[in-house]
Amino acid sequence: MGAEEKPRLVVVDASGFVYRAFHALPPLANKAGLPTGAVYGFVNMLVKCLTDERPGRLAIVFDAGGPTFRDEVYTEYKAERAPMPSDLLPQLPYVRAVVEALRLPLLEVAGVEADDVIATLVARFEPEVSDVLIVTSDKDMMQLVSPNVRLYDTMRNRKIGVEEVRARFGVAPEQVVEVMALVGDSIDNVPGVKGIGDKTAQVLIGHFGTLENLLSRLGEVETLALRGAKKCRETLARDAEVARLSRELVMLKRDVPLETSLDALRIGAPDPARVRALFTELGFQSLIPRLAPAGSPKSGTTGWIEDAAALADLITLAAGLERIGVEVVTSERNGEPSAVAIGLDETEACVVRLGGEGGLRAADLEPLLGAERPEKVGSDLKRASFALGRAGVELRGLAFDASLASYVIHPSRQSHRIEDLALELFGRSIASFDEGPDAPLEAAAERVRTALQLRGVLGEQLEEQQAGALFREIEMPLVAVLARMEAHGVGIDRDKLSALGAEFDGRMETCLGEIYALAGTEFNVSSPPQLREVLFDRLKISSRGVRRGKTGLSTDVDVLTRLAREHPLPDKILSYRMLSKLKSTYVDALLALVDPRTGRIHCAFNQTVAATGRLSSSDPNLQNIPIRTDEGRRIRQAFVPAPGTRLISADYSQIELRLLAHLTGDATLQDSFRKGEDIHRRTAAEVFRRELDAVAPEERRAAKVINFGIIYGMGPVRLARELDISLEAAEEYIRSYFARYPGVSEYVRSTLERARRTGYVTTLFGRRRFIPDIASREGGVRQFAERTAVNTPIQGSAADLIKVAMIRIDRELRESGSRAAMILQVHDELIFEAPESEVDAVVSLVRNQMTRVAELAVPLEVEVGVGANWAEIH
Repeated sequence: MGAEEKPRLVVVDASGFVYRAFHALPPLANKAGLPTGAVYGFVNMLVKCLTDERPGRLAIVFDAGGPTFRDEVYTEYKAERAPMPSDLLPQLPYVRAVVEALRLPLLEVAGVEADDVIATLVARFEPEVSDVLIVTSDKDMMQLVSPNVRLYDTMRNRKIGVEEVRARFGVAPEQVVEVMALVGDSIDNVPGVKGIGDKTAQVLIGHFGTLENLLSRLGEVETLALRGAKKCRETLARDAEVARLSRELVMLKRDVPLETSLDALRIGAPDPARVRALFTELGFQSLIPRLAPAGSPKSGTTGWIEDAAALADLITLAAGLERIGVEVVTSERNGEPSAVAIGLDETEACVVRLGGEGGLRAADLEPLLGAERPEKVGSDLKRASFALGRAGVELRGLAFDASLASYVIHPSRQSHRIEDLALELFGRSIASFDEGPDAPLEAAAERVRTALQLRGVLGEQLEEQQAGALFREIEMPLVAVLARMEAHGVGIDRDKLSALGAEFDGRMETCLGEIYALAGTEFNVSSPPQLREVLFDRLKISSRGVRRGKTGLSTDVDVLTRLAREHPLPDKILSYRMLSKLKSTYVDALLALVDPRTGRIHCAFNQTVAATGRLSSSDPNLQNIPIRTDEGRRIRQAFVPAPGTRLISADYSQIELRLLAHLTGDATLQDSFRKGEDIHRRTAAEVFRRELDAVAPEERRAAKVINFGIIYGMGPVRLARELDISLEAAEEYIRSYFARYPGVSEYVRSTLERARRTGYVTTLFGRRRFIPDIASREGGVRQFAERTAVNTPIQGSAADLIKVAMIRIDRELRESGSRAAMILQVHDELIFEAPESEVDAVVSLVRNQMTRVAELAVPLEVEVGVGANWAEIH
């Protein structure tokens, strides 16, 4: 078979998966009291692995139990392992049953550990596959790593290749067993050589290559730069057989008799009846639609529409349906539609070829696509709307976007692509159709059929999660709004940007000269190792308190900001980094993104990225253009309106703090907002026990940090660093804050309690975010989850509010016949382009809709600006 045809092999260490799931989730049980947490975690982790890695072949390897050859050669092998937790033992048969019901390849060999089965699989099939991924956190498996074999450590969510093995053991993967023979393994009770630790073992094997070479050349040990080399030589001479025994114990067998083939490791479709019965018993009803939906056809038929008569028949047929699927294929040359796939039902689709001999145009589909009925279903309806809009066709009747539904249901998952959804929910792969001129068209037909299939499954999950209204009333209506914003774009002053880029280049050159002068040498400013050497070795700046990572002392922004108090060089490095980032990320990128046909930038707004519900932007990302620096403001000056129009900015004022007041019900917070007080001055007065008019500027600044820090879960350590105060003072500030705002304290307590009980938190509009790590046994992981739980209802509600405002404003502008357009959304700010004659009316409309978008316990306020560029309106 050709190299391009080789499948990928994923091998799962089932025991590792089960233990990871058991320790990661809080205790769960079905109605009969059977513990189910490990099984539930196993299923979700397995589905995620299949979705993320998409293997062509799979093997899930179990331990068969009972003694192995290692027990025969060393009776103490694994003798000190703790017994299996009592809650885990009864779950193991169900884990196996899940794998069998999902019809996934399962392997185990009596009298042989799973590790040896995995090693044998790798040895046998590595030449026949494109690459091998072993899903395990067992360090013993590192001996199997090669350029073509990697490990996936689920405990730390990282891939391990040859370089990672070298970093861990100091030797090549094939020498790992030699090091472990000397060091031993306390978990498996492998003795090793007493007194030899990791570093000594790495030096020895690094020099001698193998254990046997070492033992045959013990006289050379004392020539090495080893502390206690003589004692080490004597110990090795005494314990040579112990070392050889240890090597035999840790060396994985690669010749286990296996009755399988590469073809037998294909992934099968789940057995729907078995999955439903098993998951019902376990109480996993919510997983049934994902893994065993009722009736999910694997594929269907495709019809081809290439002339006007056939198109007329298709329109007549489709117009009488309740819903159709829509997928647009675009030209790589200009991004305009080259074909449109129309799904008639879950098994049948038609592809309309545009252009070519038939002479069909996108406009010919207007009677069907431009009508509110039938409803339109797809998997990226915003992209379809944008592409059709370029051809003059407005796609109406947008009813169900499968990727968007997936996002509402599972906002934290990495991918909402229809290919991944089909694999996760139906247990099948959508054909890639990567050959032949009709490949993109066949793929489009397959996607619209699948989107129609997903509508039923995901629709049920939306209702089960009580998120149907959120999806129908906010997310789906927003699709068309965003498509129009993307199509309209924003004007860019290219001359201003080019001049700014040239200026930045000159300033960077000057800054570089100053850096070299301060350092006393030239070096690569972008190289952390070289920068570390200059700062800490050459200039002797104290590294006390500087964080040390895997590659050495940190040189990040926080570190350089602190070091700038001791030496002028770090401040110059920060200036150079800022200029370099602004030049590459914004000036150069913005110029490259100007559409030559429109002279404008058409930013993409993403609905399915941020787990909080916030929109994000890309090409370019407008979220991070600095607003408080002169350079950032000058970049914003290049965003300009069309001739005869003005830009209007409408920005929610302190929306998250107002939502905090509403959600917590805190009387003091609410009173302050109702009176129109400066909330930061009020907080300073409360925390520092001052009258409002006696609050000093530095106290207000500290209160502002505290106000926003509480929302984002800032603890005393971070607060102390932010305010440059002692830890004790920071702790007292936080205690005083909660004492003066008891409603906030109660909100934090009740939100965390509810998250621990239900596993999720919700926004004002019912958007859920699951917090699986809220009960983690790892302190750092759990604390991050707690901060997320407290912040999400606030930040997510702010995201929902601005989305509702966008929908209402867009509708009013269109219905009123206004020529104004909403063109950008950044955080809590909306930007419009309006004819000069309409500015006052648009300002009034926007302010009215944004302040009345929801009835809160405190008033919503909007700051509005009008100007000739983005910077001028702030």
